[in-house]
Amino acid sequence: MTANKHFKRRVRERARRTGESYTAALRHLRRVDAEEHRVQWKRIERPDFAYAVHVPQGWHERPPNTKNSPWETARYGDHSDRRHGAIVFRQPVRPGRTSTEMAEIARSSLESLGFADIEIVPARLGERDGALLSGVKRDAGRALSIREYMAMDGDVGFCLGCWSTVPEEDLPLFEAMAGRFEILVNV
Repeated sequence: MTANKHFKRRVRERARRTGESYTAALRHLRRVDAEEHRVQWKRIERPDFAYAVHVPQGWHERPPNTKNSPWETARYGDHSDRRHGAIVFRQPVRPGRTSTEMAEIARSSLESLGFADIEIVPARLGERDGALLSGVKRDAGRALSIREYMAMDGDVGFCLGCWSTVPEEDLPLFEAMAGRFEILVNV
């Protein structure tokens, strides 16, 4: 029932965003979801940062760009397809801070970088309740969309940051990556 509710929400959001009818959006998302189920996943465990991320088989891990953030642990993507990728952040947080508060802090940074239409909604990162921050940066006729899935583990915040220039194609992939994300305990 819950998965169906989330799928219906995705269909309504796509129909609203694209102007398609509900039926056309439903047909598109069913096709995209069927393709997503054919993805071959590769699990990359990072015990030094207490997480494991699942990425498509053709994606590779790259070193973090600490100029972007000192809390960046790794980047993931396909060398032959630069339309999308992911970054994992792990940072200490004040005890009691929520993932929504973490998203609000990220919102300020992203707005200063030119991202707009930022929304923060409840979401899950792996097995944890958390927050999803989404937004877009437009430049010279191009658009870069981001989705940052955040969750807490005590005084540590985790963020799976996904980016895409073709967000309507990548949304199911990013949702699957967020659903498969693992925060490791007792490492």
